[in-house]
Amino acid sequence: MAFSLEISYMHILFLAFLTTSFPFPTKGDLIDDICTEIPDEKSLCLDTLRTDPRSTTQNLEVLAQISIDAAIKDAKGLPSLVKSLVNKVSDPEVKARVSGCVIDAQIALANLIHVKQLVDSKFYVAANENARAANDQLSVCENSFQLQPPAIEPVELTQATNLLEALVSILIIVTNHML
Repeated sequence: MAFSLEISYMHILFLAFLTTSFPFPTKGDLIDDICTEIPDEKSLCLDTLRTDPRSTTQNLEVLAQISIDAAIKDAKGLPSLVKSLVNKVSDPEVKARVSGCVIDAQIALANLIHVKQLVDSKFYVAANENARAANDQLSVCENSFQLQPPAIEPVELTQATNLLEALVSILIIVTNHML
């Protein structure tokens, strides 16, 4: 009887060792997991991450680079778009607010460029904070149209900032996973 208990005890120890020493393969898809966290923009997230050939690695650092590159590419066009809108707007109140958005777009772009450097240096907490700061800066532009007296934000500006905010949100989620 003592012999059978000893073998059972050894089996339990062996099984405990196996279950804690070797990670089990996961059934999940990292890109799906990330994009599920942004349900309103899930299709944009999937398109952004999956269409890049680098995404086949399913590596967080690579997904961060993909999302950074997409956000920076989009952000680079925003300041010139906003400047062109300043020239198109005739209402002085709207013109002043759109002019302020030029600076907000430039600051958001600078933050995103800094995020790229931080991820390259493996400073993920700071990268996440700077991505959030980029999104906050875009919100400053949008919120300026809510001030008194309220002004109508040009549709082109709304669409452009919404797209960039969605791309930055993907970046924030990816960097959250890296923390």
